[in-house]
Formats: sequence, structure tokens, C-alpha cells
Amino acid sequence: MSPLDLATVRARDRDPWQKLEIPTFEHMISMPCHEQARHSTCAVQDMAARFSLPAWASRINAACFASVIDFDDMCSAAQGVEGSEGVVADEEAALICLAGALDFGSGWRDELRCFHGKSAWQTVKQGIENLSLMCPELRADWLSNLAASDVAKVFGLEHAEGLDEFVQLLLRVLNELGDSLMRRSCRSLSEFMITLLEEVRGDAQAAAKMVRALADTFPTAFKDQSFIKHLPIYFYKKAQDVVYELYERFHLQDSRFDFPDVDSLTGSVDPIIISILRKEQVVMTTRDLAMAIEGEVALPSGELAEVSLRAAAVAALEDITLLARLKGYPVSPVMLGHYLWGCLGKSDGYMSSRRHITRDTTFY
Repeated sequence: MSPLDLATVRARDRDPWQKLEIPTFEHMISMPCHEQARHSTCAVQDMAARFSLPAWASRINAACFASVIDFDDMCSAAQGVEGSEGVVADEEAALICLAGALDFGSGWRDELRCFHGKSAWQTVKQGIENLSLMCPELRADWLSNLAASDVAKVFGLEHAEGLDEFVQLLLRVLNELGDSLMRRSCRSLSEFMITLLEEVRGDAQAAAKMVRALADTFPTAFKDQSFIKHLPIYFYKKAQDVVYELYERFHLQDSRFDFPDVDSLTGSVDPIIISILRKEQVVMTTRDLAMAIEGEVALPSGELAEVSLRAAAVAALEDITLLARLKGYPVSPVMLGHYLWGCLGKSDGYMSSRRHITRDTTFY
């Protein structure tokens, strides 16, 4: 045995953890999308030290943070507001899907505010409103044939220096919506959504099947997954957001939107949520990553820093949710994520927290 091999054996004898084979996550392949997200992001936390991850979740700090969260207020805020009776218009469901597909650009927030004083979402919202006025049914052929000049005009980004890449990302998503619809012989996004809702009506796993259909049909917009080392890490953030939004908006009006498994969705994580969890030290980072975030250095999509940061935040929401349930609160990860984003993320104590920047993504 060579000296190197002998040293490896001795190291493993001292550290039993090194004797364990690194899992492959193959058992997750057949899971629903949201369970893939839950299992992969939580499991990789146990290998944070072994993989030298630059970001990881701290369960001790999650427990400390959970002890000061007002879960009574959270549960009250999550109570649905009963809407008027009647069938939801096809276009409404399609617009929510379109909004979900285009809900990204957080990494361009400074450039957008510098150009026209609007946030990423305000920019996208303006574009969605204009698109719906131009083609209310959101026809497949129309979406497929949009050009970069059309997108720049619709989203108010004509002559926007330094924002060409963002325009191209918007165009890529819109064109894919149209191309994918035509491959499925769907004339419009409205037709696709209503057909899908009818397919899952009354299904115990309706939310899960909706998420899977969105991710498989429109991968650029919704198939949100990456890798840490050789391990697949799943998120499906925007697909889950769309399904939850449909449920919240319409389940009291229309039985097609009453998804029985909606509470099993994972929490929605974006730079605001991550900044909150970093401030509370629930998501921990190496010094180098912390300096990069504070220095506004962009984190490339899919690289170790960006993926581990997101995975740690998703896992942290799972830990906090479990602690809330142990106290008897009917909290879900998605409910927790929305509460942190809407209530804490907009408060003075957290608004100044630095958010990480990732520009080359269509997922947030």
C-alpha cells in the first residue's frame, strides 16, 4: 500500500463519517417535484462540511429565530378571503401562469432602477399588462413570434443601456411558452391551463401534478434545478409559486383550484428571504461568500455559492416550519416563506440587509 493510500485509511479510521459512501439521490427521481426539492435541499445540509459548502443552514439558529416569530400573526395573515361565486375566467389562470414564468430579474434591480426608477417586478408587471392588452388569450403563435424589439417596447426597456441580456432572457421565456404550446397542439396559454386544471381536478396530488406539468412543459421558465458536486438539487420555485397563487386566489370560488396537497409545497426562496435568514444567521456563509454578497459581486447561476445559498434557505424554512408545527401551529413552508417576504422583508430592520445578485437566471 502506498503512503498516500495508508494515510487515507488512517484518516477514515479517525473519522467514521469518511467511511460513508456519498449518496446519489437516485431515490428522488420518482418523487413529485416539491418532494425532490424538500429532500435534496435538506439532505445536502448534512454534507455541508464534507463538501466544503460556502453556505449552509444552522438548525440551532433556526430554533432561535423560530422562538421570536409571531406564528399567531402568520396564521391570521394566511386566512383566505372568500371571493365571489362563479367560474374563474380562463384568461385569469393564464395570466397567473404568465406572471409566474416572467417573475425574475432580481439581479437586475439596480440597473432597472437606474434606468427608469422601477423594480424588477414593477418592470415585469408593466410588461404583463401590455402583453395581455395586445393578445388577451396569449396565443401560442403570437408568443412564439415575439422579437427582442417587441419585448423591449412592451416592458418599457427600449434604449436601456446594459439591459440587453435581461431583455433576451424575457424573450427566451416568452418564445418558449409559445413554442411549447404549439408542440402540445395548444392554441393558447389559456387553453393549456384550463386543460391542465381539468386533468388534475379532484386529484389528491393535484398541486404536485400541476408543478410537474409546468416544469416539464416550460423548462426555461420553471424547471429550476441544479447540482452540488454530482448531486441534483431541485427547487422548482416559480412553478410552486404559480400553483400556490392559483390556489390562494381561486380555491374558494372554483373547485378546480382546490388542490388538496397545496400545503406540502416547499417555501418560496428568493434574495429577500435569503437576506432575512442571513441576517438572523439561520443561513450561514463562509467569510468569502459573505464578502462577495456585501460587495455586490454577482454570483453566477448554477455555481456552488449560488446553489448552496438557495438550498440552505429552503432547508431552513423546512426546519422552522417543523418547529412551528411542534408548537401546534398549522404552518406550511410556503406560508412561512410568504410571511417572511411580505411582513419581515419590507420592514426597516431587514430592508437594509444586502441581497445576493444573480443575473443569468430565469428562476428569480
